[in-house]
Amino acid sequence: MLAFAFLNPMLLWALPLAAVPIIIHILNRRRFKKVQWAAMEFLLKAMKRNRKRLRMEQWLVLLLRVLAVLLLGLLVARPQLGGGGLIGSVTHHVVLLDDSASMSQISGSATLYDRAQDRIRALADDLAETRSGDLISVLRTSRQSEPDLWKTPVGPELGRRVGAAIKQWSVTDRSADVGKALGAAVARAGEVAEASRTHYYLVGDQRQFDFVTDGDKPRPALQAAIAAMDPEREHLTLLAIGGEQPNLAIVDVELTDRLAVANVPVALAVGIKNFGLDTTLPTTLTFQVDGQSSVTLEVPPLAPGQRLALPATHTFATAGFHRIEARLEPTERFPLDDRRAFAIEIRERSRVLLVDGDPDTDDGETFFLQAAFDPDGDQGFGIEPTVVTDTGLGEIDLAPFDFVWLCNVQAPSEELVKRLEAFVASGGGLAIFCGDLVDPQRYNELLWQGGKGLLPLPLLDIDGDPDRPERAVLVRKDHPVCGALGDLFEMLMSQTVLVHRWLGIDASIDHDAAIVARIRDTEGPPLLVTRSYGAGGGEVALFATSADSHWTNLPVTPLFVPIVMELHKSAARRRDLSGYNLGPESSYFLTLDPGVYRSDVTVRALAGDGDERTFTAVEPKAATEDGGAPAGGVAPDSGGASGQRGWELTIPMAELRELGAYEVELARHDGVPEHRMLARSAAPDESRLQGFAANGFARAFPEELQQRVTFVAAADGFGSGPGEGEIWKLLAGALVLGLLAESFFAMRFGRR
Repeated sequence: MLAFAFLNPMLLWALPLAAVPIIIHILNRRRFKKVQWAAMEFLLKAMKRNRKRLRMEQWLVLLLRVLAVLLLGLLVARPQLGGGGLIGSVTHHVVLLDDSASMSQISGSATLYDRAQDRIRALADDLAETRSGDLISVLRTSRQSEPDLWKTPVGPELGRRVGAAIKQWSVTDRSADVGKALGAAVARAGEVAEASRTHYYLVGDQRQFDFVTDGDKPRPALQAAIAAMDPEREHLTLLAIGGEQPNLAIVDVELTDRLAVANVPVALAVGIKNFGLDTTLPTTLTFQVDGQSSVTLEVPPLAPGQRLALPATHTFATAGFHRIEARLEPTERFPLDDRRAFAIEIRERSRVLLVDGDPDTDDGETFFLQAAFDPDGDQGFGIEPTVVTDTGLGEIDLAPFDFVWLCNVQAPSEELVKRLEAFVASGGGLAIFCGDLVDPQRYNELLWQGGKGLLPLPLLDIDGDPDRPERAVLVRKDHPVCGALGDLFEMLMSQTVLVHRWLGIDASIDHDAAIVARIRDTEGPPLLVTRSYGAGGGEVALFATSADSHWTNLPVTPLFVPIVMELHKSAARRRDLSGYNLGPESSYFLTLDPGVYRSDVTVRALAGDGDERTFTAVEPKAATEDGGAPAGGVAPDSGGASGQRGWELTIPMAELRELGAYEVELARHDGVPEHRMLARSAAPDESRLQGFAANGFARAFPEELQQRVTFVAAADGFGSGPGEGEIWKLLAGALVLGLLAESFFAMRFGRR
């Protein structure tokens, strides 16, 4: 069936102007006055003989002039032909609906997603009226590979059918890669041979984040998708729904300390950011632990783009998994990012390894460290020290420890150095106390390695006079080793700490180490130097003096315990909690020992409607038999013995319905369930609601791509690709031919 419509129907008022040539012709006939003239008698007789021919010539010229005016009126009204038949071409209308989390913004009494569904229903009704015989497809960004409607013929029932389909859909809490989704739609639509043209409609909130990077560069996937479109037969219309609300969001909850131990205060922080264009009003945040302990924190006004880390401290009474929930006072129209859950594993204690390089002298090199970490032997500080000699260190597995202290160890072996490098590179902490047994040359060879090794700076020879002790000076009271006690440390060090002997540390070379304390004055020999090592965030601290009282009185001063504890707190192995705290696009991985656990695992939401799912662990694939975690996520831990391959459990976050904390229940063969925890939270980028307009597209994208895209505001129509079903070229050609014919005949008949 052939459908006929006009893009500019209001301009059809010009069609009555086609009568102007006829009116002029009639008026011209009335203005002549008959006058008898003898010479005209001969001419009248000649005209009577040719009257029929002359009248036909006049009517022909008049008809051409009337047609010229009619064609000009139709040309500016831009008629369209739709459907397959005659001149009309079959157009494939591909509608891509953004159902990402940002579409849950509330606009008026409905969400943007509701308004987008209404927009698609109206588009279907419009196509049913004007483009009968075309094809339509509808896809969602969350299901780009599984179209909900594909190649559906446009007909009278289209609006009802599309309305019934989209009524069953709901907005997701996931992110959308608009470029990837459009690229998949373009590739799929290119296989539809029935259509001579394809018109894409992207219906969504049209966020700037979806189109350009933070550097105002086009998103590569989106640019590639538009570039893949054929400019002669494909076009993209962006149907904006609205949005861009003021938005104060919780973007993360994180562990500030490097480790979390039971019965010891744990420092955390809630990240809050103002994504709006105006300064926010003061508000409050509720910080809740395990659904019971709750505190209210004040959130000050934040400037546009400002981010605040709101500190919070909590002491966990028991080891194991706990959940933290942060929630802003609900004052906005985008509540999705006003709450965030965080799963944390609290350990019973932190283990440190003390390596005594001279155990035969008095109480050994590690006596004061043992007393500092566990003075009463009850591990009241949450730290469990283990003491070994340098000869016994080779038999110790370093993996269970958070910190290793080398105390006057003469010369570590090459094999031990490699193990220490791996330990620190994975995030562990290492402290080196010098002494009279330390071999500087061997240390520099194995641990400095020209700046590539563990030593923050190379060692020199022994220095100092036992009879003339020097004062210690704190030069970096803002360093993490000092924590929040910088002023106190500065006073105690300058007033109480004396250094008799020390190993020189060469600070004359170019380096990135931090010199925290010096001997004698602020320009004196380095006393304490630190440096980060490896991608895992490991830290190394080098003391120029000894851990016992032979070279310095530091171990017997009031400063020793707090500085050792702060060093442990700032440099111990950081617990990676990313495997438990996931976004909607991530997956939770776990390896289970089949000798201990059954394969079925239950995942249960701890809030909301109690969403509960069962997942089944499977045997590992050949691709992961190297012992690494499967691609696409981080395995938080393992339920099997070290080195033993077990069942692999994968829990895609996309299959869970709710945001918040979930309990993971592992079924053991002995009938005693074991519980883990994970948290599923919205992606922070979904909080970036700033809109994107046509001028931004013109600024960021290449000019040759701009002709392929039309921006349509929420209050406007549906847009149209240039030339889609239009016959303006045909009308323009007919107008030109008509004008040429009129000129030719008028000139020829006039001469005659």
